[in-house]
Amino acid sequence: MKKIKYLIMALIALMLFPIINGMGCDFNYKLVSPGHEQFGSCKFGQYTLIDYPDPKQDNGYTVLKGLYFYAFGNAAVLVTSNEDHTKKITDSAIESLNMVNKRFWYQLSIKRLNKDQFVMYSAKPKPKLQVIPYDGTLAMTDSGS
Repeated sequence: MKKIKYLIMALIALMLFPIINGMGCDFNYKLVSPGHEQFGSCKFGQYTLIDYPDPKQDNGYTVLKGLYFYAFGNAAVLVTSNEDHTKKITDSAIESLNMVNKRFWYQLSIKRLNKDQFVMYSAKPKPKLQVIPYDGTLAMTDSGS
């Protein structure tokens, strides 16, 4: 019976680790790619992504907000809200809307490359690998070096 109790306590600790570790996030980034300008930030487990599709055409923006979890190089965002403020439908606006709408869970791999950059890989809505300059710490266990 003692072994089961310890096993249950270990499983609970393992399940809580990404939540507690994600609460240590404190970072900001800006990513400019063809057709998009994105601003992301995370503070105390609260993640926000603002995407400007077609920024040169002033086509509005989309916002994704959620709770950030991080463990062993994998991050997840439990989406709590999303907003669409785009003005007209373009290919970039459709990409942005696909990213924020109709999803309650956003999963990606984030690894620190050096003190100023991280590598992010996401498989949805389409596979994408990006090197992103940022400032801050990814999680509580992030060494910052």
